[in-house]
Amino acid sequence: MTARQHPLDWVAPVLVGACAAIAGEVAMGMLIYAGEGFMRSLTTVLTVEVVALGMGLWAAPAPHALLIDRLRRRWMFCILAFLAATTFGVAWSLVPSLGSGPAGQAMGMSILAALPLFACGTVLGGLGSVVRSVDPGAMREPGAPAALGAGLGFVLTGLLLPRVPLPASMIVACLILLSAAGIVFGIVLDALMVDLPDESAEEAMEAGVPASGEPLSP
Repeated sequence: MTARQHPLDWVAPVLVGACAAIAGEVAMGMLIYAGEGFMRSLTTVLTVEVVALGMGLWAAPAPHALLIDRLRRRWMFCILAFLAATTFGVAWSLVPSLGSGPAGQAMGMSILAALPLFACGTVLGGLGSVVRSVDPGAMREPGAPAALGAGLGFVLTGLLLPRVPLPASMIVACLILLSAAGIVFGIVLDALMVDLPDESAEEAMEAGVPASGEPLSP
């Protein structure tokens, strides 16, 4: 028997996708327009961001009894990655010379561009593993909602970035979105356990789905 899809199961991947796009666009703006040398190459920044996202997706966990615990750790890592990007972004805005040298440019590329995109990829990969571990049809694959969320993130960044006091302010907003995404996904898992028949619920428990909708964010 196929479980009914929860009406909010798209929210978490949409928010994570939006955060990935916001971080990517903010990093691109800071690295291209504030950096020097090869940092002015749009191709370089885009390549690093896409490769980092792909590596995060590739690191998706296999179905396991502790799958949800692994996903929770990935969510925490994602929030810490955005916190690190926020800290570095604020420091760069206050001290522009921080990104003037090769070392500062390399740190900016790593912390602002690669780390947040990799972290979002690990969360999205984990969401996909959870979807494939429960009853078929019970949850939507996260790919399409994440892509739509990325489009929304690009639009919001384009509208708000010129108006915020610091570019890192956009990344602070991502911390809120990621926390909200974790809470919503916990609610979806809780409802999934209620809607599944007994035999499907038992299979979900074996895959690591918790019996209560605890938030996945710290």
